[in-house]
Amino acid sequence: MIWRSRLEPELDNRGLTAWAHTATWHMLHALTDGDQFDKHGSRVLLQDDKLWPMAKGCQHGPETRECYFEPLSKCKLSNADPIRSNNATKVYILKNHNDDYDRTVRMIYTARTAWWRGTNDPYAWTGLSGGTKLNSELTLTAALFAYYFNPRPWLHEEIHKRLQVSIPADLNPDRTIGVPIRRSDKCTGHDIEGSAAGEMECSSLDEYLGGVKSFVAFDPSIENVIVTSEDKAASGEFVEMLKKELPALRVVVNVGDVQQGTGSGAKLESYTEGSTNAAVVASALTSMHMHMRARYFVITSVSTWTSTVTFMARAYGFATSDVFVIDLKKKNNRLASLARNGCQSMS
Repeated sequence: MIWRSRLEPELDNRGLTAWAHTATWHMLHALTDGDQFDKHGSRVLLQDDKLWPMAKGCQHGPETRECYFEPLSKCKLSNADPIRSNNATKVYILKNHNDDYDRTVRMIYTARTAWWRGTNDPYAWTGLSGGTKLNSELTLTAALFAYYFNPRPWLHEEIHKRLQVSIPADLNPDRTIGVPIRRSDKCTGHDIEGSAAGEMECSSLDEYLGGVKSFVAFDPSIENVIVTSEDKAASGEFVEMLKKELPALRVVVNVGDVQQGTGSGAKLESYTEGSTNAAVVASALTSMHMHMRARYFVITSVSTWTSTVTFMARAYGFATSDVFVIDLKKKNNRLASLARNGCQSMS
């Protein structure tokens, strides 16, 4: 199955976690062959070789996702039957993301949209019994995200170097709050050119501070607050608020973070003078890894980014006890539920 880019890939403003979210559904579509694994088995998923906006100017490989991350498969696009094949038994092109298709066709090309085909039984290909009732959606979703974000060696090294200078050696994850502030172009009414439209009235920094205070009251043993954001002004102001209001807490930040002022991926390099797309991606993923060292979170689940940070911490974090979340702006979708509760909401 070939996952095709949108018609104008250079204008695709999805951020890192929005891409990963889309990827998980395409992977499940391929792995279950559109919910017919029991009859036809799995397909191999490949992504096309069109421009991946965040890879513009890549110094480490092609200007595709593979600038940063390992390939989805050992198979190559050269192994695929070309889309212009005249043999209908070899190639089928989906016009819409939910179109059905003949499973005996060798090669399926996805529709060129931002959407995906849903999967009713995402566990069919795993060999696990019980389906969605007896298996963890959190574990499966986090594993698919981790697979999509599997870094190439240069990026792995870059993240590691950044973590070494950002995370104190004596930081105890069980006594740490994570505050991944998402603002800038997530807020309605922003004027950031080339970014996605805002989705929410952003929470005030006082609301974030209130969340931190609530956790400190709940657990007086808390020692650290990890603060990250793509919005330099917001994170800087919040750090000063913490120092004034809660001086006993140690504030931990992403040292050297580009803080490009947007979560959109189409024009990352244009927002911060002298920065590169590679530096932005490395900074963002360093922030995600930093939050794996927290147990308590203050988030806005309207943001796919902060939802992802939180459910990945539930699955792969270093805390030895349950993760707790204060959600300032709630969204009722799958990723938000995984962030808040660790499971899919039944309501």
